[in-house]
Amino acid sequence: MERVKYVMEILDKNLMMVNDTGYVFDDGSFDETIHCYGVAYFCAAAAHRRGLNAELGFIIGLLHDLGRISNDDYTEGHGPTGAIMTQRMLADSGLFDENEIEIITNSISKHSKKKKIDGPYEEALKDADLLERVFFMGDKGKSDTKKRERITHLLDDFGLSVKI
Repeated sequence: MERVKYVMEILDKNLMMVNDTGYVFDDGSFDETIHCYGVAYFCAAAAHRRGLNAELGFIIGLLHDLGRISNDDYTEGHGPTGAIMTQRMLADSGLFDENEIEIITNSISKHSKKKKIDGPYEEALKDADLLERVFFMGDKGKSDTKKRERITHLLDDFGLSVKI
């Protein structure tokens, strides 16, 4: 729990710096707090269902958009940028071993490449990111067949029903 608390404090400090307000706005921008915590819960659940470490899943979900939050970067480049930032913070904390840091940073770095299949934690994060967007943003992948197929599979896997 100490590790989760440490990561939550990092995320919350970064969110305070951008004055995150807790809303979805008319222009489609959204609340980073809700998004990051939602992704964290879905990622922990996905990790648990797949026999992975749920705590690492939660931490990955919390930090997955740190590059976007800190740099106001809405490109696919926010993943690798966030991974570099995360690597430094986790290493400095002394709370994570090298393997855990690699799992976390690889997942963050690759999470925007949803059409590419990566390792189990990377895929758990990609799935969690999509699920959070379905339930909070109403993004059901209408414009992307692959995304829609992935969401349908995820909803079935979790026993959830949402009309897409």
